[in-house]
Amino acid sequence: MNAQTEQAPHYEELSSADYAALEVWDPTQVVITPRMAARLWLQTSLRLTRAQKELHDAIFANDASEEAKDRYAEARAELDSAEAWALHVARNIPRHR
Repeated sequence: MNAQTEQAPHYEELSSADYAALEVWDPTQVVITPRMAARLWLQTSLRLTRAQKELHDAIFANDASEEAKDRYAEARAELDSAEAWALHVARNIPRHR
């Protein structure tokens, strides 16, 4: 990582709606700069980490209630979406070192 990409607190987080819009994005229609690639990789990592934590929390907070089941289902769906996004990024965005 270079000095610019290590300054994670300066990056804005993308919302789920932003990811939904980006998931249908066509990489052939956009010029990916090294800075944009670094930001997308960082956001991808943050999203996966957050989704994994939410699923972990849902699993260990499970008390067999309907609310707990819904929380687990939502967390599982978000992790699936985050994993799909990570694959999309990995296939379409070069990793700059």
